[in-house]
Amino acid sequence: MSTSLSLPIEAIKTQFCQALSKHHTVILSAPPGAGKSTCLPLWLLRHEAFAGQKIYLLQPRRLAVKNIASYLAFQLNEQVGETVGYRIRNDTKISKSTRLEVITEGILTQIIQQDAELSDCALVVFDEFHERSLQGDLAFALSRDIQQGLRDDLHILLMSATLAIDNIAKAIPDAELLVSEGRSYPVDIVYDAPQNNHRRDHALNVIKKHAKAHEGSILVFLPGVADIRFIANALAEVFKHFPVDDLLLCPLFGDLTLKQQQQAIEPCQPGFRKLVLATNIAETSLTIEGVNLVIDCGLEKVAIYDGASLMNKLVQKNIAKASAIQRAGRAGRLMAGVCIRLYAQDDFERRPEHSVNDIMQADLLPTIIEAARWGVNQLAELPLLELPTPIKEQQAWQELKRLSIVNKQNQLTAHGEQVAQFPCHPRFAHMILSSNKLSSTRKQQEHLSFLACVLAALLEERDVFSGEQSRFDCNIAHRVSKLISAFNQPYGTLVNIVKQVNSLAKRVGLQNSNLLATQHLPLDCIGLLLAYAYPERIAKARGATGDFICANGKGVTLNEQDALAGEQFLVIADLMQTQQVPRVRLAASIELSQLEHWFKPQIVEQEMAVFDERSGKIIARNQTKFDALVLQESVSRNMLSAETIITMWCELITRKGLTLLNWQAKDLALKARWNWLTRYFPEYELPQIDDETLLVNLESRFSPFVGEIKSMDKLTKLDISTMLLSQLDYQQQQILKQAAPEDLYRANRATLSHHLFN
Repeated sequence: MSTSLSLPIEAIKTQFCQALSKHHTVILSAPPGAGKSTCLPLWLLRHEAFAGQKIYLLQPRRLAVKNIASYLAFQLNEQVGETVGYRIRNDTKISKSTRLEVITEGILTQIIQQDAELSDCALVVFDEFHERSLQGDLAFALSRDIQQGLRDDLHILLMSATLAIDNIAKAIPDAELLVSEGRSYPVDIVYDAPQNNHRRDHALNVIKKHAKAHEGSILVFLPGVADIRFIANALAEVFKHFPVDDLLLCPLFGDLTLKQQQQAIEPCQPGFRKLVLATNIAETSLTIEGVNLVIDCGLEKVAIYDGASLMNKLVQKNIAKASAIQRAGRAGRLMAGVCIRLYAQDDFERRPEHSVNDIMQADLLPTIIEAARWGVNQLAELPLLELPTPIKEQQAWQELKRLSIVNKQNQLTAHGEQVAQFPCHPRFAHMILSSNKLSSTRKQQEHLSFLACVLAALLEERDVFSGEQSRFDCNIAHRVSKLISAFNQPYGTLVNIVKQVNSLAKRVGLQNSNLLATQHLPLDCIGLLLAYAYPERIAKARGATGDFICANGKGVTLNEQDALAGEQFLVIADLMQTQQVPRVRLAASIELSQLEHWFKPQIVEQEMAVFDERSGKIIARNQTKFDALVLQESVSRNMLSAETIITMWCELITRKGLTLLNWQAKDLALKARWNWLTRYFPEYELPQIDDETLLVNLESRFSPFVGEIKSMDKLTKLDISTMLLSQLDYQQQQILKQAAPEDLYRANRATLSHHLFN
């Protein structure tokens, strides 16, 4: 195989090489199939500006890293690891002679943190930059920061597979923009929307029809692994009875091993064709030989981080137009093709041009700790192309403070410096480092540290044992036991998990993981270890069996048949989002004594006012609390202070709503008149009085009136109108009285009534 002179990228070779000589930042737009990943890197190796220096070529996916490195090395008649090498997590093939390293974006960030000037590097190339992953954005920002502040001779090349790069070009005004038209084999677009809501069945019927009749390989885009398995199983049953001898059925998604993914994209043997069932992993980077038919469901599953539950929610969404165009283009990479969209044309027209970028919806903790490690205390100090919302960023900084990773000034603590060295999520690194203090004996420390490494590696993968466990078995200890039993002879995806365990163990100073895996490990400490990673998800039983409340105040459920459902305290390792309360997928038990001993600094004792629903009165209680969890409680003999009573009423009203108060007709009329003025006559500058504003400012409005009220009976006698009017000064009260008099309300009750609870 050799580089073809007919590759479209060849048309701009001279222009491109001149641009790199004259400009330190270049943006190249080239459609899939142009040769930007497979031909252009060889030009860079021969470019005189980079002679004898290193080039980093970034790819967003591990499979693309290995494929591209192999392809480039083959064209040089070399083995991978000579002139061209690669680095991904726990897998490296480079040597002293390696000049071009194909790497993932996260690897570049770690290289930069170790060498702040990229001293031996002349050029950083970001391939498939249109995908705009959070790791890619961070790696670019750090590279750009080096270029602007430390090394003005560092070259940066951004390569995008789409022409829609206006926003990137505007954000980097000094960049030179080049466009390669690419190879344009025609792709016919066919719309075939389901007639009902049975999306999967419709997709299956379309696939079955074309699997038998179509000449050539077929690429099917499905939203997630569950859909792929459903379709694959259904097709396997069909092919049992009606064999299609020349068709190979190949799933392709991120959780497969690299070897399994490779099987899905490598060329078929003569006389065979492929049916590839893929997630959006196949949109770019990967060329699947022989594909001239794409069937696109038009959906994808996106991981959106929920700060309340500390979990990524997989949300199924319509893909944007840019993704739909990318998918269709896969049918025309090597020949003319067809794309069947399993949705209507007007649906396509209504879709947004581009997807929401990762930085707006991903877990920010790994990015924030790298920013702190780089020496900045807010993301705005980095030349990021886009920033998260201030609230989202602030929440991430607060989480790192809670884990003692950064201090009040958002600087890494000594503990944080250690955490940042680990190749895993900051929460898991914190857990691994904290495990050392749980025992005074060296042997026990080793066992606990190794167990923490196993937990970290296991949880960073999806639940690889889910298919082997009972649906009522959420105990993560059983998964840990399975992994340890296969540790010295791992299979499938366990190979990568074991590699990660070994990498983490080496970082913490453990030399013989294989031996530790054969020894008796303290599995009863799993809950305690998890509590260091997720202190917010320590949970206490409440109400019915399987109903728990977490330390962050959020409720979760566990099937009542699960063995863990009867525990008093759990630590939640993983949750499944449902339409109601999140359901526990993985957890471990923890003893109250463990919690009280090891988390003593976070446990507080306080006197609380508690509303007793049965008597309708406030009673005083002494509570020992860990955040929202009441660990112990007893009746207090002390008199309640006014502040405590006010806080209790405010919390109760916030939870149950303003309707808890006894609104009289005059109170509702006052609120309606006031609301009418604030909405239609803002020039009067009266404060807002909608329900949301009332609840936000409840304590300031409530304080003078309820400090002595200790029963619901007395609360119902509260003069709400007097309370509301107390927020206005004399002049404002006169404006309300004159501009919206009571007789106006009585005369126009019907018109104004819809303002009552706005």
